[in-house]
Amino acid sequence: MTTAAEERQLLYRERVLDAAEREFARVGYADARMPDVAREAGLSLATVYKTCTGKAEIWDDLQGSRMAGLLEAVAAATAGTAGLERLLVGVGATAAYLAERPDYLAMSLRVGTAWASADGVGVQRTVWSDGLESIAAGHAAAVAAGEATPLRSSVAAGLVVSALQVWLSDWWRSGRDRPVAEVVDELVDHLRRLLVA
Repeated sequence: MTTAAEERQLLYRERVLDAAEREFARVGYADARMPDVAREAGLSLATVYKTCTGKAEIWDDLQGSRMAGLLEAVAAATAGTAGLERLLVGVGATAAYLAERPDYLAMSLRVGTAWASADGVGVQRTVWSDGLESIAAGHAAAVAAGEATPLRSSVAAGLVVSALQVWLSDWWRSGRDRPVAEVVDELVDHLRRLLVA
């Protein structure tokens, strides 16, 4: 059973994480400042530091929790699929998940590196590397099934992730000018043409 103090601490932590996500989306990780996170959360800076050790911990917690949610969404979307279809459905589910979380998408785009490089900040490097490995494995399975062009799977994964970043970045910069379903369809159609044998 949790105490009132523990419940309050958990509530504060959620407020800090939500505020930090908005702040990272607004200015990026490098330029985000803890006093601004505290102000956005409606908490004192001292209270923020009682809930976490700093910006890096918050960033890593956000990346970890969002990746867990992304993996759940992809697993649900790809259940019962195999080969190339599984890969394409998974990429579409990834695009939809990111688009449905505009602050998370914005903070990911603001990192300023190519997602295919897996050079993110903190635990994001691990998250992106794991994603690339998963896509590479999906491509290898599609090639083994005769459904995709033989290509180094690491290169195919980089192409897929680069396309994902380009489509979502364009959609973001355009002011989200069309339904995300259209963006997902365009992306998946492009990848199908790119990868099909």
